[in-house]
This record gives sequence, C-alpha cells and structure tokens, in this order.
Amino acid sequence: MSDKLKPGSLLVLFAVILLAPVIQDRLSEEAIKYVEDNESAHEGMPMEWDGKQVFCTLFPEDFPHAEYSTGVTMIDSRGSTLGVNEEYNGTGACVGGFEGFTQGMDFMLNASEVVGNSLYVGYDVGEWGPFVHTIGGINSNNITGDFSSASWNLEHNGAPSMVGIGDLVMSDGDVILWRISTW
Repeated sequence: MSDKLKPGSLLVLFAVILLAPVIQDRLSEEAIKYVEDNESAHEGMPMEWDGKQVFCTLFPEDFPHAEYSTGVTMIDSRGSTLGVNEEYNGTGACVGGFEGFTQGMDFMLNASEVVGNSLYVGYDVGEWGPFVHTIGGINSNNITGDFSSASWNLEHNGAPSMVGIGDLVMSDGDVILWRISTW
C-alpha cells in the first residue's frame, strides 16, 4: 500500500503546483474587500487603498471603453488587476495605492501610465493650464447625443474640483475621478 501511496502523493503534489497560480488568482478575486463608507471618496475601492491616492475614470454608458465596460476595474500601482467592483455606479477603471504625489497632473499621468495605453490621457495646454479632452481613447469632443456639448470633468475627493488638474495639490488619501458631463 505504501508503494501506491508515493506515486499518488507525487501526482497530487504536481497537480497542486501546476494549479497554484490559478488557485491564487481565484482566492485573490474572492478575498478583495471594498470600502463601504458613504462619507468616503474611497467608497467601493479596495480596503488597502484607504488613505492612498487613487485615479479613477468612469466612462459614458453610450460610449463604453473596450476593456473597462463591466463594473469598475481596480488596478494596483504596479498595474495588476485586483478585481472588478460590479456594484460600483458606472463602468471604468481605478488605479490606486499611490503615495507622495503633490501635483495633480503628475499624479494622473503617472497613474495612467501604469496600465499603458488603456487609460491614455490626451490634453492641450492653454492659457488656463492643461485641458483634458481624452481619457482611454474617449475624446469628449466626439461624445454626441441630446445635448449641446460634453467635457471631461474632474472630481477631487468626491466633489467637483475647484481648480483644474494642473493646479490641483494632492495629499495622501486623495481620490481624483474623471467623468463626462453634458449640457
């Protein structure tokens, strides 16, 4: 009986080793917990981001992003996907877990670069500073519908920003969020 046990044990051990990455990914997806504080700009984001800097983009329902069209994908500061919060209000992506950025524009460009071209930020610099017109391939000038105009709007810690991204001073724990507004 011990001769049969050894090959069987080796077979099971080999299978576990081969399946370890798949098992770890599944456990990570299941273990992710989100902040559930209605007063916090971090609501709906991974718990480990509480107190860290986060860059989010929500895409228009009628103009979805090819990669981020279901729920909001949570991506860490190294570019690894942590999970998708399908109960978040909208579709898009959040890149978080950053610390130490003080300038809004520098932070946004650095955070968007973590995921490559999927959240590319296009902007023009004018008299009033940087004007963001494109995020993740969605150009606000190409948004059409039953309205006269559209633009990307910046929120800072859950409220409309009082300054543009070029003048935004960041602190640890800040969340910036971009979404299309129409009028």
